[in-house]
Amino acid sequence: MIILPGPASRELGERIAEGLDTVPRPVDYRVFPDGESYIKIFPDLKGETVVIVQTTAPSQDQRLIQLFMMVRTVKELGAARVICVVPYLAYSRQDKRFLDGETCSLDLVIKMMSDLGVDDLIVADAHSKASLDRANSEYMIRVHNISGVPLLAEYLKDNRFDGAYSLSPDEGAIHLAQAADVVLGGGYGFFEKVRDLRTGEIEMKVKDLDISGRKAVVFDDIISSGGTMARAIEGLKSQGAEKVAAACTHALFMGKAGDRIREAGADIVVFTDSVETSTEGVSITIAPLVVRELNKLIL
Repeated sequence: MIILPGPASRELGERIAEGLDTVPRPVDYRVFPDGESYIKIFPDLKGETVVIVQTTAPSQDQRLIQLFMMVRTVKELGAARVICVVPYLAYSRQDKRFLDGETCSLDLVIKMMSDLGVDDLIVADAHSKASLDRANSEYMIRVHNISGVPLLAEYLKDNRFDGAYSLSPDEGAIHLAQAADVVLGGGYGFFEKVRDLRTGEIEMKVKDLDISGRKAVVFDDIISSGGTMARAIEGLKSQGAEKVAAACTHALFMGKAGDRIREAGADIVVFTDSVETSTEGVSITIAPLVVRELNKLIL
């Protein structure tokens, strides 16, 4: 098995290779002044299983084309099997056609990978499990969804959040809170959005739960602008929560998202290394999860 860390996931690729007791192959890349990418992969791949590690966080389009270039090149160099590790899969939130004429972007991304010859795709906490199930049935690609939530919960359990209440921002993400509760053991639930009749502002409240004096953790798959997470934390603080943690798998943290979350009252911010970020917080590597999944795939 040959590990190729892409331009967006060099550190994660190295950690995965270390977990597999191998040395990653270098990928030569640069970006031209006009923004176009150059990729060079060293040969000797004939008959090999090649694992490409390339997240597709901002800038998504550039990271995707780099991924496609790598896949096409390793196929041309004779790779027998191609496994792509794409922890954050771009366009996952556009998983259906909401209005006539819209592009179902996620389907397009997966179809392109399938058409290029990707055999297996490993993603982390996909925004829509149903869309992945659909991809498995419609395309010649096998999609595997791993979750970083238990790792985040384990860290929090060991750092003064044992027995904390686990919450998701809405009912659609309740599975994240359920997975965390297996570790933290304090119960789980989700937020409801309540409009203040006086100001018209949207507040996030935990309904039918006395959170006063308790510890709580808000789990989400993605933190982008930080607005949803900040409102959730403010809601918990207003209901008397003793300590509140913000946790996510994909720390996009656009703009001042990290500041917004801390100013809302988060005592700690925890995320995985699915995306390389300089945001202040605790980063937990998902490399062991990827290694475990790869070992299952090659047995």
